[in-house]
Amino acid sequence: MICANDTMYEALVPFWPWLAGQCRVSRAGNDTCFLEGLLAPLLPSLPPLGPSPLCLAPAPFLLGMLSQVPRCQSSVPALAHTTRLHYFLRLLSFLLGPGAGGAEAQGTLGQALLLSSLPDNCSFWDAFRPEGRRQCARTVGEFLEQEEPTLAGFEPTVSLSSGMSKMELLSCFSIVPLSAPERKGIKLEGSDSLPRGLAEYQKPVLWDLLQREKSVWALKILVQAYLHMPPENLQHLVLSADTEAAQGFLTLVHRSWAQLQVPPTEEQAMGHLMALLLQRYPRLTSQLFIDLSPLIPFLAVSDLMRFPPSLLANDSVLAAIRDHSSGMKPEQKEALAKRLLAPELFGEVPAWPQELLWAVLPLLPHLPLENFLQLSPHQIQALEDSWPVAGLGPGHARHVLRNLVNQSVEDGEEQVRRLGSLACFLSPEELQRLVPLSDPMGPVERGLLECAANGTLSPEGRVAYELLGVLRSSGGTVLSPPELRVWAPLFPQLGLRFLQELSEPQLRAMLPALQGTSVTPAQAALLLGRLLPRHDLSLEELCSLHPLLPGLSPQTLQAIPRRVLAGVCSCLIPELSRLSACQTAALLQTFRVKDGVKSTSTTGVGAAVCVPGQLLQLDTAALLANRRRYRALPWSEQQAQFLWKKMQVPTNLTLRNLQALSNLAAGMSCEFLQQISSMADFLEVVHMLYRLPTGVRGSLRACIWAELQRRMAMPEPELTTLGPELSGLDTKLLLDLPIPLMDILSNESIMLVVELVQGAPEQLLALTPLHQAALAERVLRNLAPKETPISEEVLETLGPLVGFLGIDSIRRIPLPILLSHLIQLQGFCLGDTFATELGWLLLQEPALGKPELWSQDQVEQAGRLVFTLSTEAISLIPREALGPETLERLLEKQQSWEQSRVGQLCGRPQLAPKKAALVAGVVRPTAEDLPELVPTCADIRGTFPAAWSATQIAEMELSDFEDCLALFAGDPGLGPEELQAAMGKAKKLWGPPRGFRPEQILQLGRLFIGLGEQELQELTLVDWGVLSTLGQIDGWSSVQLRVVVSSFLRQSGRHVSHLDFIHLTALGHTLCGLRPEELQHISSWEFSQAALFLGNLPLQCSEEQLEVLAHLLVLPGGFGPVSNWGPEIFTEIGTIAAGIPDLALSALLREQIQGLTPLAISVIPAPKFAVVFSPTQLSSLTSAQAAAVTPEQMALLSPEQQRAVAWAQHEGKESPEWQSRSSAWGSQYWSQPSWALALISFLGHLL
Repeated sequence: MICANDTMYEALVPFWPWLAGQCRVSRAGNDTCFLEGLLAPLLPSLPPLGPSPLCLAPAPFLLGMLSQVPRCQSSVPALAHTTRLHYFLRLLSFLLGPGAGGAEAQGTLGQALLLSSLPDNCSFWDAFRPEGRRQCARTVGEFLEQEEPTLAGFEPTVSLSSGMSKMELLSCFSIVPLSAPERKGIKLEGSDSLPRGLAEYQKPVLWDLLQREKSVWALKILVQAYLHMPPENLQHLVLSADTEAAQGFLTLVHRSWAQLQVPPTEEQAMGHLMALLLQRYPRLTSQLFIDLSPLIPFLAVSDLMRFPPSLLANDSVLAAIRDHSSGMKPEQKEALAKRLLAPELFGEVPAWPQELLWAVLPLLPHLPLENFLQLSPHQIQALEDSWPVAGLGPGHARHVLRNLVNQSVEDGEEQVRRLGSLACFLSPEELQRLVPLSDPMGPVERGLLECAANGTLSPEGRVAYELLGVLRSSGGTVLSPPELRVWAPLFPQLGLRFLQELSEPQLRAMLPALQGTSVTPAQAALLLGRLLPRHDLSLEELCSLHPLLPGLSPQTLQAIPRRVLAGVCSCLIPELSRLSACQTAALLQTFRVKDGVKSTSTTGVGAAVCVPGQLLQLDTAALLANRRRYRALPWSEQQAQFLWKKMQVPTNLTLRNLQALSNLAAGMSCEFLQQISSMADFLEVVHMLYRLPTGVRGSLRACIWAELQRRMAMPEPELTTLGPELSGLDTKLLLDLPIPLMDILSNESIMLVVELVQGAPEQLLALTPLHQAALAERVLRNLAPKETPISEEVLETLGPLVGFLGIDSIRRIPLPILLSHLIQLQGFCLGDTFATELGWLLLQEPALGKPELWSQDQVEQAGRLVFTLSTEAISLIPREALGPETLERLLEKQQSWEQSRVGQLCGRPQLAPKKAALVAGVVRPTAEDLPELVPTCADIRGTFPAAWSATQIAEMELSDFEDCLALFAGDPGLGPEELQAAMGKAKKLWGPPRGFRPEQILQLGRLFIGLGEQELQELTLVDWGVLSTLGQIDGWSSVQLRVVVSSFLRQSGRHVSHLDFIHLTALGHTLCGLRPEELQHISSWEFSQAALFLGNLPLQCSEEQLEVLAHLLVLPGGFGPVSNWGPEIFTEIGTIAAGIPDLALSALLREQIQGLTPLAISVIPAPKFAVVFSPTQLSSLTSAQAAAVTPEQMALLSPEQQRAVAWAQHEGKESPEWQSRSSAWGSQYWSQPSWALALISFLGHLL
């Protein structure tokens, strides 16, 4: 009656949903599917069953099934209740057909099939009853016990009858999503797809199993399985455990830790698991810490700090820290060490007893230096035998040595032996008094060489120089090859003379030891010339010489057969980054054929794998045929774009095919992205791009965000159904978020960015300064309310971001907290604002105080941060506080930082005046009437070459100068007079410049700027190797540039029109020595290939010269008209783009402008920059390009142009100075309310 009455039916269904199923058949009419009519009364909710054969053609299908019944009976011998149920479910699956009922029905049926296959079939029915959870857990436990304990790797299967793996079962209970090919009808994305009862019992399964399984292998399998869960699912799982279950898990882990193994790839997941477990405990106790002790290395510092400070007063806790300290991270030890300083815990540092010092020994090296310096001589001497293995840093070690070393003891060698690794920090003066170095293979000398090998002892320092003196005085010829290999860490400091004395067998024996040592190009050239066989060179022999590849010269390259060179690429690849531009060009030239088209034979392909470059213009067929060999190479931006165009990628390419392109996909065009119709597919492609190791180029990044703006501003229904597709996007996407959108990031998203930055700070340094500052301030707002002091915990959470805070934020850091973090700050990149403010704060009274009152302790405490002080403040530091040892350590720290990966990305501030002020007390006489000091090589190594005047350099002993020649040649701070004085010493050493050998020219480097015109003309420059040495030098005068290039043309007998791309590349900076009328004769074909290398140089050419060079690129043989250039050509030619005519530049489109390199932007003359670019063009600059605009360029721009540059620098957000003004041309980018609201939704899905 109810089903027949429409009014009654519609009124009751909202209250009784089951009526819809009951009335489906009677209300559906004649169109009802046969199967729906059969099953509707039995199942409360039945989805559409359109694809089922019983709906499409029921009669023929049923007749066909009946004919198969006899065969089915023979395959089912015993139809017990368990078998009948499972058989019924399989039959139902067969009847429904593939895809019938949609993903939800298929997922539910798949779960039922899985559970009905368990040995105890009642678990299937228990799954639908909340009170049946324990019974099902017992069934799962019995199943796991029946499996063999050797199942370490899990290959998911779908057939339970053939043996279901543990991983599959665990995936069912923990809702682990499988990839589409693996699902095969079993939907596991979330609990919404499961019956309500099953979803309720899922979460506690792990804990029930662990309470039953006590064996190590079961724990290992379960933990590894659940570590692979998505973070949100793991969170639900862990929070489902009660305290008793969590405690049982920790106890089992503690007992079984020796047998468990956590791969490095799973350490982050283990840390997340531990953080979640801690949330189960309302109160963190000492016993809990002890239970957790094996897992301490996986805890985040913030989780570690949740334990009360009184924790460290427990002896068992300190014993647990000692036992597991080897696996702990430095930041964890630093955090715990600071806890020791709580006055209520152990009192002041000088009062700590010996027992306490021994108990906390692993933490002592991580005390802030200001507190470590408070340790008394008695306290230090009490731990005399423990300090050598404590892992002390330089400042801490020097304090220990000052209190341990007894220079009056007769047996100095025994004392140095007992010091162990601490001997690495002894000064030359202390070593001389304790045990003078004399034996190249003595125990003390070998110990110091180990210090050099592990990086504790600087190869350029004074102690290393003393070691080198021992080797030189004894002569290397008396040492056996194994003994010589011990000296490999100091090999680059041996110069050329020592190597010339060694025999060929000795040199060959040293080659294996040079694998991790960077020999100088001069040494590599000398060795390669001596060791390269002249005949019958084999592939193995050439591979053994690969550390010497930077010494490649025309002669050695010619001596290598082409067939051998083509096959040796795989073993040469590690050295390719050390090649000069000219050496790379020469290698490429080796594989060219007569007509300029590159070979596509095996040899040509081998060359492409060895040296990727746009010069290898393989045709599309060859590229696609060898795609597997090409795709993983580290292609540059323009190379990837060029190859993308050559491949002519179709717009309907599948995601799988895109992923198969690997790094080649980085060349993807904006048009290709825009043609991806599906939002889900678009986001998958973006996800793939951000995972490429080559990164996302600036123009493509701008395209991605512009396209997201366009799509999210549209009323697409798809936006409401994105679901989990966004949850897997890489956090790099959040880090790359444009500045205007940072304010709408959720707190969870911000913390994801913080984790990424702490784990990979180099990704932060790839951002522009404005982006870094905006991100740092946004994170700080998330961590601490405005105007409140910044706590120690917040400062540690900020990590590398702290270096980009603004002045107001910096002043919120209490000085005591700032002082306790000076060691960490020395490892961070500090923006100009932070560095300046930090220098001012350090001079305040609660901090280090006035510089004129500083002692050695204050200098050591500041470390390399002393360079954040002003030049005037540095000059006030007392000379007594800057002894030779202290000064050398300071300068070593700064140099080590500048040479590190993070330091190079951070950039080098102009520190020359500050360094000069720091060493003034050493290099200048104490009184005006005293003569200037004459430095030794040890003095040069204790300071730096540019610290000394031209007069002092000229008066050096020749042997001292030779020992320090490499340092002089590598110091960019030497002025013209100092360079002239140093070159004068080199001429006394090696004779007139006309007799210099190629390896000597390589070693002298920048010192050639000190040569006069006549002597430059006498240099032998026919060799492109020698010419390229001079071409790489920046700083020539215009007269010297002219002399060098004229001398080369005269000696080689070449005309400008006959210069090939190797010699054009070799000329480098000296190319600007040619007059404009001479430059016009250069071959456009050759120059268009050399542009790849020349465009990376900040050429010193005049505007007229640059215009001629740019004009060569539009001639036949070049790239054609500028209007037809793609962005990859602008990127390829680099700084040469600064010479493009005004009219051509003013007509550039957005895509073309975004191809200009930041260096090219910065070298465009300021007047030209102001004339050619309109506000609209300037607003289209990428953030990196806009950041490259120089103050001189900015000063000549109109207000509208300046606002456009600021708009681009802030990525569409008004800069503070322009916020009060409106911008008609810019509002279209970021002002749409729908865009902001849509993006909020987008970022919500992202988590």
